[in-house]
Amino acid sequence: MSIEKDIALLRAVATFDMLADDALHTLAAVAAERTLAAGETLFHQGEASDGAYVVASGRIRFSDETKSRAKRLLKEVGPGALIGETALMVETPRPATAVASEPTVLKFIARAAFLRVLERHPEAATKLRRTIAKRLDDTIRALDSVRLKLEDQRQRRRR
Repeated sequence: MSIEKDIALLRAVATFDMLADDALHTLAAVAAERTLAAGETLFHQGEASDGAYVVASGRIRFSDETKSRAKRLLKEVGPGALIGETALMVETPRPATAVASEPTVLKFIARAAFLRVLERHPEAATKLRRTIAKRLDDTIRALDSVRLKLEDQRQRRRR
């Protein structure tokens, strides 16, 4: 892939669209390409993360392997998907196993490289902080709604 195509791929990802052109260029320049054959594993559930992947072509399936011996399909993503957004900022265990469902090309962005870009571009760091705070607030509100529904169901059962 050319650097221009890599920049366009990154720009299409919501997490990176707030970056200035020079920051996107830096990320694209340090992004490592990884190619997977159909059925090849990108990472296993529980492995430590050191960055994120952007799907350039192909598809990745995520499965949960903790509930039973049989894999349970969680979702499948295709071109333009960001895999492991949280891993760009903190080390966290991979929440699922990721396997290519067809030949797939990905761009890997190491956490250290992403954090350096944010240090050099504080305006992007501020926008990203706001975006993450908004998502967290939305998640908390959704969880509160579920909690209230569960509490209501428990009260009804007790009557």
